[in-house]
Amino acid sequence: MTTAYVVGRRRKGGDIGAVVRQVRANLENAGWKVDGAVVDRKSELRKYARRAVKHGYDVVVAVGGDGAVNQVATVLTETPVALGIIPTGTGNLLAGNLGISRRSDRAAATILSGTRRRIDVGQATVDGKSYCFTVACGVGFDADVMDSTKRRSKRRWGKLAYFVGAIAASGRIRNVAHEIVIDGVATQTKAAQVMVANFGRMMAGLSPRRPVLPDDGLLEVIVVRASGPVTALPAAWEALRQKDLGDSSGGHVFRAQARTVRIDTAHPILVEIDGDVVGRTPVEISILPAALTVIVPAT
Repeated sequence: MTTAYVVGRRRKGGDIGAVVRQVRANLENAGWKVDGAVVDRKSELRKYARRAVKHGYDVVVAVGGDGAVNQVATVLTETPVALGIIPTGTGNLLAGNLGISRRSDRAAATILSGTRRRIDVGQATVDGKSYCFTVACGVGFDADVMDSTKRRSKRRWGKLAYFVGAIAASGRIRNVAHEIVIDGVATQTKAAQVMVANFGRMMAGLSPRRPVLPDDGLLEVIVVRASGPVTALPAAWEALRQKDLGDSSGGHVFRAQARTVRIDTAHPILVEIDGDVVGRTPVEISILPAALTVIVPAT
């Protein structure tokens, strides 16, 4: 008999408790043995996920947005326990990249009938604290947008809130002096944004032409140079359309692959992990290959 633990975090604007109860019922009706909890703090998500690992559950189901999923995924990294996802947030980055439906009933059906996939996990150290990420770690402009997008706006407008925030912040986009160390090789450059990605679909929900593979044991480093809104648009276009590693044809983007990355800046700037701002540069990043099992649609 498959055992599962379903955990969600209460948030304003949504009845997470009702979703947790419904998912539990769906799994129990399929013959699974299911327990669960609805909590108030991020630390409690980690606490109950650790308890589920300790007691030998087969699956831990995270009900919530990117923050809740990341908390549970962090605990399940480098364990045999599989992660199930019921996405209820604004961005739903990992769920979107894996093709998991935003409808709770369909996402629960995926947990029942889907396949288990091993993916890499990124690990970032910021301000002396270590964080895991499944999708991306961003330094610079995207972290500023995340930081300035109010929770009330996200509840009301969903993903559109990020686009509005990006437009509002575009006048402030500018290059900053960076030192980027890729697998031990240091480069001095100016950039408005550095993204260290494990998946291709990141903040804006768009995927670059060159695939970013979550199971190749490598991170994709994307350096974007843009100073002001006039250069931001061609830089964004080049980041999406670039097919090869190295510099883009227009010179606004540089791409590389790495197992370890260190990013420092002339002045400390914001760092985000899967949509949550966690601190300021410098940041050290590494890859944990095939460290997490996620249940994804069988197709």
